[in-house]
Amino acid sequence: MKLRRSLNLYDSISLMFSSMVGPGIFITTGYILTQTANPNWALLCWILGGFLAIAGAMSYAKSASIFPYAGGDYVYLKEAYSPIVAFSSGWLSLSVNFSASISLSAIAFSKSFLALFNPSWDIYFFESKFLGITFSLGVAQIIGISTILFFTIVNFFGIGLASRIQNFFTTFKILGLVAFVTLGFTIGNYNIQNFESFSLIPSDLQGWNLLLAGAIPVTFSYLGWNMITYVAEEVKDPEKNIYKSVIVSCILVTLLYVLINFLYLSSAPIQFLAGDEKIGVTASGFLFGKGVNILITAFICWVFLGGISAYIIGGSRIYFAMARDGFFFPSMAKLHSKYHSPYKSLVFQFLYACLFCFVKEIESLLYLITCSTLLLATITAYTPVIFEKRHLKNEFKIPGYPYSTYLYILSNILIIATLLYNKSAEALWGFGFTLFSVPLYYYFKLSKKPQPIPIDTTPEPELEANGLSLLPENEPVPVGSGDPA
Repeated sequence: MKLRRSLNLYDSISLMFSSMVGPGIFITTGYILTQTANPNWALLCWILGGFLAIAGAMSYAKSASIFPYAGGDYVYLKEAYSPIVAFSSGWLSLSVNFSASISLSAIAFSKSFLALFNPSWDIYFFESKFLGITFSLGVAQIIGISTILFFTIVNFFGIGLASRIQNFFTTFKILGLVAFVTLGFTIGNYNIQNFESFSLIPSDLQGWNLLLAGAIPVTFSYLGWNMITYVAEEVKDPEKNIYKSVIVSCILVTLLYVLINFLYLSSAPIQFLAGDEKIGVTASGFLFGKGVNILITAFICWVFLGGISAYIIGGSRIYFAMARDGFFFPSMAKLHSKYHSPYKSLVFQFLYACLFCFVKEIESLLYLITCSTLLLATITAYTPVIFEKRHLKNEFKIPGYPYSTYLYILSNILIIATLLYNKSAEALWGFGFTLFSVPLYYYFKLSKKPQPIPIDTTPEPELEANGLSLLPENEPVPVGSGDPA
């Protein structure tokens, strides 16, 4: 039994857009301004983040069109490098990237939901600090866990139902964001003079360090640009639709992010915005008046819910792909006989994501996720170069390739170094999760002695044997798209 190709182009764009436009756009600009107290540089961070997201997404999409299977990074790294590198990527996605992103969106939703009704309900029953991160249990955690459970149940009934609900969230999300931008520029109280007393670009090394520090939360806000690769096995006509969904969604999100943040940064002097984790609500109050705060908060809740749904769809497919290759618990590779959903992976993901709900500070989760994600993205972005050297190619040409890929990799390295310098505790947690993958890999390889479960690709043509998989058994993973050179 295999996953069904049931996602059309709109479904794919919807999933990408919804996974990218999550809590980041409504909370991270306040964090950026604490790193670089210059609205021009803050806006430059968002422009830079958009270019990097497009460059990274196109590199991933190139690999996805050659290997259109569930699992994303895990599949490409297994073929390009080795099973242990692939396992590390899957483990990071499992242990941090998706699970923590689900939790962050759920907690951000909970806090916005409580602010909508009664902020005094946002109380904690206990909290404790461990290795630089504060853990707690409160009302927000309970609401967040309940929300994750709801969308896990929705996904249990198959990708068809989940994608329809995702489209519903995404449609209103797009309409709401476009309305915010349109009304902001037509009737909003924005003031471009808030930019005039600041320099346009950094003029010294310290300035560039501040710019890179500001780019860290921006990087988080663009996460999700690789979402389509995790469900590539369920995309119709993957050679065409993966690229189209990546291009459309990344460009659309970048334009929206830059315009929205221009409105944020021009809505009030910087001292009123710096450090505000609810900058979306605060800026809207300055733009349209305090009377819109309830409406804006409700819309932000809606966006958070759409993000949770998208993360759950993509994340569960990684556990499924790892288990299918024998490098995770075998039961995670089982699909429901009726709904064709990876239901055991969904349950496992729910239980694990709940653990991250106990991290008190949203900002701590943001930096932890960013560090581990950049580590993974840096090595994955190079995989299409490796595949081309092995003559595994397709017809699509990335503009500026391979220099755009090299620029993306170099930028990630600089941002990781800046993150280590400025947020060492969160960065070290990210590195710790990465290193823990090594003993886990050998546990599954030696103790369990798994055997790969073959992928059924009967309806799809295979590539000629231009290169073998790097799996220990030397069994090539069937390739469903791409033409040999």
